[in-house]
Amino acid sequence: MVMTDPSGGPRRTVVLVRHAKAESGEEGADHERRLTDRGRRAAAAAGQWLAGRVPAPDAVWCSSAVRAVQTWEAMAPSLRAPRPTVERDLYLTGARDLAERLSGVTGSVVVVGHNPTMEHLLAIFVDELRGLRPGAVAIVDVGEGRLVEMWEPGR
Repeated sequence: MVMTDPSGGPRRTVVLVRHAKAESGEEGADHERRLTDRGRRAAAAAGQWLAGRVPAPDAVWCSSAVRAVQTWEAMAPSLRAPRPTVERDLYLTGARDLAERLSGVTGSVVVVGHNPTMEHLLAIFVDELRGLRPGAVAIVDVGEGRLVEMWEPGR
């Protein structure tokens, strides 16, 4: 059953996740950078936090970059979520293209990606530029164009 927003249309919730803290990448390809231990712990905490707000997202889209996949893998045990759609396009895409792609989606979608795309996508949805630290999670009601709630890992 799809929830409806106050206008009577289907509710559209997008959960934006910036991948958690990753290795510096001084050696090797950017796409292959892995999470640090701190990043893994933060991602697991993000999953626990999200479970109290969006426990069963309808879809999960994840960048194919190792650090994004690892972020989702650490979050997933806390959630009742479908298998993620892992795409190289989500590693490379810009915020406007991703916003367009999300415009046809109903229900709740978790998107695990990278900056600056995640920050710019949040700005497109809520008309306000906000920073997203590594591992941050932002829940957006796209229909209302508002930030519902945000979580960031401790320093």
